[in-house]
Amino acid sequence: MTAQLETEPRPTRLVPAAAHANVIDLDCKVPETVIWPVAGGKGGTEKSTLTANIGVGLSLLGYKVIIVDGDLGGADLHLFFDQVSPPKSLSTFLTLEVDSLQSVLLPTPNQNLRIICGGSEMVGMANLSYATKAKLIRHILSLDADYVLIDLGAGSAYNTLDIFSLSDEGIIVTTPEPQARVDAYGFLKNTVYRKLRHLLNKNESATELIANFAREAGRKSGRLEDLLVRLSNDDPIAGQEARAMLGDYRPKLILNRVRARRHIAEVHRFIQLVRQYLSTEVEYVGYVRNDDKMLDACEKRRPVVLNAPKSGAALDLYSVIMDGLGVSDRLHRFEPRDCPKSPRRRPSSGNAPGLPSRAQPPRQPILSAQWH
Repeated sequence: MTAQLETEPRPTRLVPAAAHANVIDLDCKVPETVIWPVAGGKGGTEKSTLTANIGVGLSLLGYKVIIVDGDLGGADLHLFFDQVSPPKSLSTFLTLEVDSLQSVLLPTPNQNLRIICGGSEMVGMANLSYATKAKLIRHILSLDADYVLIDLGAGSAYNTLDIFSLSDEGIIVTTPEPQARVDAYGFLKNTVYRKLRHLLNKNESATELIANFAREAGRKSGRLEDLLVRLSNDDPIAGQEARAMLGDYRPKLILNRVRARRHIAEVHRFIQLVRQYLSTEVEYVGYVRNDDKMLDACEKRRPVVLNAPKSGAALDLYSVIMDGLGVSDRLHRFEPRDCPKSPRRRPSSGNAPGLPSRAQPPRQPILSAQWH
């Protein structure tokens, strides 16, 4: 079914000239698909929960969304959509039963949202060969959607790092616990080194410098700036390319299970640490509070934005999507004054203990408990 809506003029594929010039056909292939891999380094940060909810939120804002379960060792994203035993999954594609990733897309009750389930039932799935991984990445890049979200597994395996590097704006999920922040830092560090190696893989001198630095200073408290200086001294062009790559790399950060204001302040210290030691700018896009409604929704195999649309966690998620990630409401169901406040503003006195306040839900919210 094709949905049509009025919007501001933008460079996109329009319906035939007979129709109104500013009507967008949501079923056409968009010029550029936004890809957001979601990772975190540590297990238990609820990456899958946030990925499912952000995907549903984007679809309810009027965008075509595909969620890919890229946790090759422990796929569980399908459970948020009450699909206990999905008929098709990544393993169907990777075992050559079908020719394209598009063939394993599964529908959801929302016509704008489709999912690709993981394939952890296939032995060895977590250890893809280079050719298989390249094929998977190529097919992910060809998916027809406005947004593609990829839920990645914990850890810093090469498969995870390479899929996360599909976008310069991948999303890191962490929690206030020090262990989660350490693992998030470690994941970012491994990603940066992986990207540098890929960038300069044909430059033997540069790759040797990177490997030596990673084994020595990089293992402890060495600053990446020192490596960039060494690269520039050895090969000015390689140093320039490395700096340009890091300048374009802008991973995003979501803080989950927030219980107090001080947790938000600690995030900004984390960002400063990444800037200081990894020469990388991380963009903080918001927090999601610790909310029992989230657990209740998980137990019912439903996203919280549907199961408890007026809960604090649901409103936080919409603040992350609309303000932090900068996604507009394509269906115009939110009034501007009703949108949640920016996650980057200074916290004000809140309606939850120790947390910044959120705006009241819209009078005609899209946070419906029904799929439609």
